[in-house]
Amino acid sequence: METIRVPSWTHLLLGALGATLLSLPSTSLAESANSRPQLSPESVAQYDAKAQVMKENGHILKAMMDSEHAGFGGDVSHAIANRMASRTDEAAITDAREKLDIQSYGEGTWLLRFPWVNVAVFETSEGLVLVDSGYAPAGPALVEALRKISKKPVHTIIYTHHHLDHAYGAWALLEAGETPRIIAEERFLHEMGLDIRLANYTNARLNNQNPRDVPRKWADVIAPTETFRGETTLVIGGEEFVLTHARGETTDHIWVRVPSRDTVVSGDYHQPFLPNAGNGKRRQRYLQEWAEALREMASLEPALLLPAHGAAITNPVDIQEKLGVVASAFESIVQQVVEGLNAGLRQDEVVASVSLPPELDGHADLEPYYNTVPDLAKMVVREYSGWWDGRPANWAPAPLAAQGRAIVELAGGISPLVKKARTLLESDPQMASHLVDWALFAEPDNPEVLQLGLETYARRIRPGLPLQEITVYLEHMANMKRRLNNLAER
Repeated sequence: METIRVPSWTHLLLGALGATLLSLPSTSLAESANSRPQLSPESVAQYDAKAQVMKENGHILKAMMDSEHAGFGGDVSHAIANRMASRTDEAAITDAREKLDIQSYGEGTWLLRFPWVNVAVFETSEGLVLVDSGYAPAGPALVEALRKISKKPVHTIIYTHHHLDHAYGAWALLEAGETPRIIAEERFLHEMGLDIRLANYTNARLNNQNPRDVPRKWADVIAPTETFRGETTLVIGGEEFVLTHARGETTDHIWVRVPSRDTVVSGDYHQPFLPNAGNGKRRQRYLQEWAEALREMASLEPALLLPAHGAAITNPVDIQEKLGVVASAFESIVQQVVEGLNAGLRQDEVVASVSLPPELDGHADLEPYYNTVPDLAKMVVREYSGWWDGRPANWAPAPLAAQGRAIVELAGGISPLVKKARTLLESDPQMASHLVDWALFAEPDNPEVLQLGLETYARRIRPGLPLQEITVYLEHMANMKRRLNNLAER
C-alpha cells in the first residue's frame, strides 16, 4: 500500500491550491482557468426543457417512481433528486433534515439513512469515523445528527468513491469547525477531476443535476487530505478500519471492514436490486472485479452489512446469500460475454445471447429497477472491446444526417416515413422510435417530426421500465422540446 498525503489544510485553501493538488502523480487532469467549464446557456436550457417535458407528461414521474426501489432502497425526495450538489437549496436541505432516519446497530455504530443514500458512523475513543458524507444538501442534517448521537469530534471521513451522493456533504462539517482526516483511493482525484472538467456533461446532462449547482473547480468540492493505493488499515481509537480497493461502480471504489465490530460497509457494491453496473451514460464499470469484491466480503462472514443504499443486513445468512447471488450473476454475465466474443459474434449478438441462469432469473435481489442484464452485458463488452461495434460500415460511417436523408428518399419522402412511424405508435413504439430518429436526422427542425418524436418517446416510457432507460428518453425529449421552442420563437 502506498499513501499519498495531501496537506491537512488543503480543503480549507483549495481554491488557491487546486492546481497543486492535481499535480500529484495519481492525477492527470491539471486544473487551469482555461479548462474550467463555465455554466452555459445551453446546459441551463436543456435542464429547463427536461422540467417542461416532465410537467407536460405526468406519467414520466409516475413511471420513475413505480418501484419499491424508487429511492434507491431508501426514502424518496424530489427536492433533492436534481440538487445533489447544492449547498443552498432550502427545500433540499429541509428534506434531508426531515427525512433522515438514524438507525443504531449496537453501541457506537449507526447508519444514517438519508433519502437515496446512507452514511455509516462509528464512534471510537478518538472520535467519529464516517464512511461517506452524503450529497451536499445533507450537510447541515449530517452535522446535527452527529451532534445528537455523540459528543466526540469527527476524526476521519472515508470516501467509498467520488459520486455526488457520497462525497459532497462534508462541507457543512468543515464550516461547523470540524477538522477531519479525509481519505480516499488515489483514483478519486482523477475521477473527481473528470467530473469537474466535464461539469456540463457528466453531472448536469447525464446525471440530471441542475447545472447551476454542479462543481466547476476544485474549490467547489471537499477533496481528500490523503489517498491510498490497494489496501490500507487505519487504526483509530485502537480499532482497525481496513479499506480495500476494487474497481466496481467506479475506478476509485472501495469498501471498508471493521473487524472489531464484525462489520462490513459495502459502499455501492451491494444494492437492493440488480446493481447499476450497466449504466450506459457513465464511465466504465467493472463486473468481474465487482464480483470478486463481493466474494471477498462474503468470505469474512460479517455479522452486519451496512450498504450505501438500502437497509442494513443483520442476518449473517442473508448477507451470504445476497452477496453471493449478485456475484454469481455478474460472473455468469462476464463468462457469457467472453464466450460470445471468442465465438466471433458481433457485439449486438453477444449482448442478445446473455441471460441469467435459471436459478438466478427472477431473484428478488436482481430486479432490473435501474438497468437490465443486457445493459450489464454491454458494459462488459465495452470493457473487453474497442469502440467498433463489429459492423463494417460503422468503422467509417456516413454522417447520420446523410443516412437519414437516404432513408427518407427510400421511403418516398418525409411524409410516408412519418406516417409509418405514427401507425406503429400503438403496436410497436420501439420500431416507431427508430423511424422517427431517421426522420430527425434528415430534418431536425421539422415541427411535425419533432412533435411525433415527443409522442413516440413519451409512449416508450411506462411503469416497469428501468430508470436509466427512462432518463435517456427524457433527455431526447428535452432536446426535441428545445428545438420546438426555438422554432416557435423565430
